[in-house]
Parts: sequence; structure tokens; C-alpha cells
Amino acid sequence: MVHPRFVFFAFLALSVLLAVMNEDSILSSNKGDSLCCNDHPEFGICTNKSCNKWCLQGCTRGGFCKRKICHCYC
Repeated sequence: MVHPRFVFFAFLALSVLLAVMNEDSILSSNKGDSLCCNDHPEFGICTNKSCNKWCLQGCTRGGFCKRKICHCYC
């Protein structure tokens, strides 16, 4: 027979594991949202074509060079 204390700790460990996995998936799904409506100086040398292509990875409208900085549309 399985000891009740073992079942409790196994359930607790599974709950923590599922919570961490859910948090990771939430964070990764929001990465694209941070691209939109923002300037991205980390992009580097900005050309409208390359900036637009990069922004399309997370924003449906793409992006453009704004004062030599890649800016993704909202």
C-alpha cells in the first residue's frame, strides 16, 4: 500500500512542475507582443526591408526604420 504522505508529496511536486511549465509557455507566447509598438535599437543597422521582415516574426503589420532605429507597428 502506498503511504499517504508519498502521494501528497508526489502531487505537490507535479503541481509545481505544471505551474513552472505554464509560466514558461506564457512568457514565450508574449515575446512577440513586446516587438509590436516599440523601437528596437538592438536590431542594429536599420533598412526598411530587413526591419519589416524582422518585425513580421511577432507583429502582423511589420515595421519600418524610424530615425535609423527599427520600429515595429502596433
